[in-house]
Amino acid sequence: MKNHSSAQSFWVASFFLVLPFVVACANRSASGSPQAAAPPDFNGVWSAPFTPDISKALGHQPPFTPYGAARFAKEDEFDDPLTKCLPIGPARGIQAGLMPFQIVQTPAVFTILFENQHTFRIIHTDGRSHPKDVDPTWFGDSVGKWEGDTLLVDTVGLDDRTWLDTAGHEHSDQLHLVERFQKMDNNSIKWTVTFEDPKFFTEPWSITLPITRQTTEIMSYSCEENEKDRTHLRRSKK
Repeated sequence: MKNHSSAQSFWVASFFLVLPFVVACANRSASGSPQAAAPPDFNGVWSAPFTPDISKALGHQPPFTPYGAARFAKEDEFDDPLTKCLPIGPARGIQAGLMPFQIVQTPAVFTILFENQHTFRIIHTDGRSHPKDVDPTWFGDSVGKWEGDTLLVDTVGLDDRTWLDTAGHEHSDQLHLVERFQKMDNNSIKWTVTFEDPKFFTEPWSITLPITRQTTEIMSYSCEENEKDRTHLRRSKK
């Protein structure tokens, strides 16, 4: 009986010694590298607070270059690209779109479907880099990587005809966006965006806004259909 008890104690002790090794092996991929934790699920319909003037979220005007300040001083809502039904752009689509957007997430892409003008944005999460020669587009070239519960997104190659908001904050084709989508819980995302544009701003600057899950669906939208507003716009600045 005594020998049986000793043997049993030996095997119990051995099990707990070996257990960490078994768990470590289970968490390794077939290639032998540790398995990364699965990224959080962002799928769903979301909305950020309508922020027509981005300087309100910043607390003051952005750090303009003399050129940027001069452009902002003369900009008029009459020239808003949206009055011409042009695409809204990546940052404005989130913080000044006034309409919800849907995130469709796969291992290779993180896609944002905007109700506004029924446009879409693709963020590549398959490990690729920006192409060497980027042709400017309305939403630019976006690549993302996961840092725990946060998707870090880098965007370049943006068409300079978009605005950052409704108040007339512009940018050049040198605009570089860095965004962080942090999943706070099942119904909320913390979104931080940094704007870097040496032509318009003396230094990078950032804003942070909450994004909230919506219990709705994005709807069909066409800016050109029955559009009758632009003919009534009048310039407010000389």
